[in-house]
Amino acid sequence: MTRKLITAALPYVNNVPHLGNLIQGLSADVFARFCRMRGYHTCFVCGTDEYGTASETRAAEQGLSPAQLCAHYHALHRDIYQWFDLSFDYFGRTTSDAHTELTQALFRHLDARGFISEHESA
Repeated sequence: MTRKLITAALPYVNNVPHLGNLIQGLSADVFARFCRMRGYHTCFVCGTDEYGTASETRAAEQGLSPAQLCAHYHALHRDIYQWFDLSFDYFGRTTSDAHTELTQALFRHLDARGFISEHESA
């Protein structure tokens, strides 16, 4: 059976969702639905990117911790995508324990097989 793993660009959660966020998710959603209709084993994942200067700056401006800001905007993104009925199989957060553990395991796996090297650039 053909298997498809589909994702969309992870939106930053430093503000309310905008049309650009929806368009990226919608494009990937159309493809995910097409794959499912074709009978492909399809997994459509996305989530919010909660790391970065923009989120930290916005949190400071609003007198919140980055975690509080991200929790608020993650919920807004999730609710809007649900309202538009995007068919995510999983919509997560880059700050979740599961995401952190999976990411670290992947990099350890790649490093152990020699796919990661350190270089200096000019």
